[in-house]
Amino acid sequence: MARKERVKPTHYPFLPFHLLRSAQLVSSLIVASIMFYFLWHLAHDHYRLPWTFILLLAVSLLTILSLSTTIVLHCCCGLNPRLNVVLNGCLLLVWAVGFALLAWWSSGTLSHVCNKANWEDETGIMVCRIYKALFAFALLGFVSTLAAAILDVYVFRRATSRGKYNQMQNIDEKQAFDAPDSVLGLDPPPPHQLGKPYSSQPVTRTQETGYAVPEEQFTYDTGYHGAHDSRGL
Repeated sequence: MARKERVKPTHYPFLPFHLLRSAQLVSSLIVASIMFYFLWHLAHDHYRLPWTFILLLAVSLLTILSLSTTIVLHCCCGLNPRLNVVLNGCLLLVWAVGFALLAWWSSGTLSHVCNKANWEDETGIMVCRIYKALFAFALLGFVSTLAAAILDVYVFRRATSRGKYNQMQNIDEKQAFDAPDSVLGLDPPPPHQLGKPYSSQPVTRTQETGYAVPEEQFTYDTGYHGAHDSRGL
């Protein structure tokens, strides 16, 4: 069975990381759905499309794309906090502009109660409620993206203070890199000598290396013959 590859460890805390990403995803999906609904009806009735709606649709789709890309990176090779800081920083800027335009453009609608006295019929009441839902989830998208950007900055600083990550070498790659003894000119011991204790006798290199140690180098006379010289004195 194939061995699972190691993945770069993540510094993100599990619960805050996934809670914030879930809030970003839910808010983006709802805002994008409402924007598609409004823009389709406005285009069908030949009205001019508001820039606020186009901007909110664009940032919600970009948020969904960013979340999909980063979760794949997080699962496969580890999410880089530096990359996530840049992505959430850009998304936060667009969310802030879109939410500010929405709050300014629909302030009159949001300040009224959704009833027949203000909206005349059921269709008007439905539109009023959709506007308020759009405002609530646009606010959630802005706040969750802001919190995610703050978390990215915190994780990036902590990861930087701990040093740089270097992936360890796989065992298979290490074995492939290590050269066998035969390449280094050292032949393995014969099978009948396996398990025997190590011998302190010097090893004589074979002629394959082009050099042989003379055996006379290891012949020494270590006996004691008394205090006389070779003339018998």
